[in-house]
Amino acid sequence: MSDYKVLIVEDELLVAADIEESLEILGYRVIGSVATGKDALQKVNEQLPDIILMDIMLKGDMTGIDTANAIRQKHDVPIVYLTANADISTIEKAKVSLPYGYIIKPFTEKDLQTNIEIARFKFNNDIKIKMESDQYNRFFSFPADNQEKFIFVDAEKGLEKLSSDKIYYVEATDDFSTIYTADEDLVIKKTIAEIEKTLPVKNFCRVTDDCIVNTDKIFLSKLPEIIIAEKMTVFIVDEDKIENLESRLKAK
Repeated sequence: MSDYKVLIVEDELLVAADIEESLEILGYRVIGSVATGKDALQKVNEQLPDIILMDIMLKGDMTGIDTANAIRQKHDVPIVYLTANADISTIEKAKVSLPYGYIIKPFTEKDLQTNIEIARFKFNNDIKIKMESDQYNRFFSFPADNQEKFIFVDAEKGLEKLSSDKIYYVEATDDFSTIYTADEDLVIKKTIAEIEKTLPVKNFCRVTDDCIVNTDKIFLSKLPEIIIAEKMTVFIVDEDKIENLESRLKAK
C-alpha cells in the first residue's frame, strides 16, 4: 500500500476523525486535519502533502474551492473534493479549480482508497507529460532566424541532436513519427503536426497527410510522383498539395 501523506480539510470534526481513522487503516499517513481554508494554506506551506482531501463547503471566509485555487497558485498537489452536494451547479463551480476527483458523502474506505490511488496516478502522469513538454520546448525550440539545428527525442536512445539538412523526410504513425536521415531512423513520440511546426518552412513541405519531405532531398519530380534522393523512396503527392510543392520546387 502507498504511504502517501494526506491532508484532511474538513470542518465537521466527527467526519474528519472518521476519515483519519480510515486512512490510517488503509496505510496512508495523515499529516494533519484542519477545519478552515486559512489553516489548510498554512499546513501546505509547512509540509506539502501528496494529496489533499478537501471539503467543498468549508465554513469561514474561504470555501474549499477558494482554498484549492489558492493552493494551486503556489503548489502542485492533487486535490480530491469531499462533498455532500453532487448537484450540477456545485460541480460546475468546483471543476474550475481542476480537482483530481470527487468523493460523495457518505463514503466508504474503498471510496477513499480508489479515489486517492486514481488521483495520484493521474497527477504523476500529468507531471510526466508536463516535464516532457517543458523539455521538448526547452531543447527543441530555436529562434526563427536560426533554424539549422534541432534536438529530437528518440524513443530508444533519449536525446538526439540533428541538423535539419540531414533529414530526408518524416512519416507519421499514430502518435509517433519517424524521422529518416542518411544514417538512421529516429522514432519520437510527437505527432507530425508538432514536428512540422519546428521544421524550416523554406526546406520542408507536406506532401501527404502523413508525410513531410525535405525539398532539397527530392531527386526526381514527376508530379504527382516524387523520388527522395539516396533513399530512393517514392511518394505520391496528395492532389491538394501538388500546387504548393510545385511552387516550392520552382523557387529553388
